[in-house]
Amino acid sequence: MLPREHQQEKRTMMKPINAILLLPLLLLCRGASGSASSSASYRRQPLAAVLPTSLVKNLAKGSFLKCAADLTGGLPLEVWKSSVVLESIERRNSAKASSSHPPSSFDILQAIVRERGFLSLWSGLTPRMAEGLFSGSVLLAAKEGIHTLLSDYASPMLAKNVGLSLPPSFVGFLSGAGGGAAQALVMGPTSLIVTACVAASNSDNEDVSALEVVQRIIKERGVLGLYRGAPAVAMRQATNWASRQGFTEFVRPRIPIEGVAGELLAGCIGGTLSAWNTPFEVARIESQSQIVDGTGKTKGKSLATTMCDIFNERGVGGLYVGLFPRACQACYQTLFLVCVPRLLN
Repeated sequence: MLPREHQQEKRTMMKPINAILLLPLLLLCRGASGSASSSASYRRQPLAAVLPTSLVKNLAKGSFLKCAADLTGGLPLEVWKSSVVLESIERRNSAKASSSHPPSSFDILQAIVRERGFLSLWSGLTPRMAEGLFSGSVLLAAKEGIHTLLSDYASPMLAKNVGLSLPPSFVGFLSGAGGGAAQALVMGPTSLIVTACVAASNSDNEDVSALEVVQRIIKERGVLGLYRGAPAVAMRQATNWASRQGFTEFVRPRIPIEGVAGELLAGCIGGTLSAWNTPFEVARIESQSQIVDGTGKTKGKSLATTMCDIFNERGVGGLYVGLFPRACQACYQTLFLVCVPRLLN
């Protein structure tokens, strides 16, 4: 048996290590109960008491805010961005690439309104609203839940036991990545349908219903065909919301403006900076558009392979096609799903 002073020294040395090893378990218990009571009390609580009220509120707020964002401007920006990327793909695959100067993003927006009408900017509205009901709730509940766990519990515990604390920007990146990854579970099929509707409308100059697209995809490729481009969606969403939340948290204390104006300005800056991951979005549209035009011979092509092909054919600029409309969309969604929840809280 060790002497008493050696036992005391060993216990002192093990405190920081135990704190780190037990962190995942403590976070899990915290997430299940929504309180800071001991882990033994979590197991004794009934299920109705374990479900936190904040989770239900965030689920409801997420659904409403995501649908509101898409309905008021998010979907038109998505259609605009997808049309710019699809135009680039079409020009690459046709003789137009060498016959004329490539149109700008604003030229493509004018062409959409002129040829198909203003309401065509809301192509794929039905699946987008269905997606918003689920993806918005999952995003906000996961993002805000992780943010609360890390900032209100994990960071103080680490500061007390290890002498380290998590900076707000780091908490923002982690919570945003977790929320985005969770959101991607329901976004794969709906993002494919929206892209398919836009691509079919571009080729036929008339709107195509979401139901027709779904029936065609399932008939030709089965149910798994709805998840074409899912890895790109997952990477896009995780990096999307990690950047939007993280950059906003980083910028917020550095803006000399207080109140609502400062919060909205931080969201605009954070959302714009998050457009760095545009290559993931271009690869997603490239992969999913092949479902529509019937050239999907690269079934099973990885995300990395798709991005390498784009880089080899069009250079670095090809990975950032549609950067401006994507930055506008990122800014708009950041205001709704990062800034507005904070203001409401």
